[in-house]
Amino acid sequence: MNNRFGSSYGNEDPYIPQTLSEIYDLLGSMVLNAPTFTDDTGYFPERNIGSRFHQLTEGFGMVREKVGEEHYAALMDRAARAKALFAADPEDANGKTDQGRPLLHEIEDIIQSVRRRRVVTKQKDDEGEVTGD
Repeated sequence: MNNRFGSSYGNEDPYIPQTLSEIYDLLGSMVLNAPTFTDDTGYFPERNIGSRFHQLTEGFGMVREKVGEEHYAALMDRAARAKALFAADPEDANGKTDQGRPLLHEIEDIIQSVRRRRVVTKQKDDEGEVTGD
């Protein structure tokens, strides 16, 4: 696709995390690739701040029922705040990136707390196993 006239995401059908563990994995790569979230290897030229936060927030929608409304609202809030901070510091030069990364870690903490709760309460995942997903 010629990205000049297409979506700013570059990929019309990006992979959306389906489980809590997939969201957690995505967050790990986001922390490492902040503030631009681009792929320096060239294998994923469609990756950018918009595409990565799209994947993240759509992933939250996929697990909304599992995390509950209060956690979902907190996840969405932190993602919006983090994205704004990273967008305000694309060169990682003014300190906004250093303010955004802790928000990604807070999202990780929320995801992990929900996973722990699901294991303790023996809630089964989509495959019928107790995994935290």
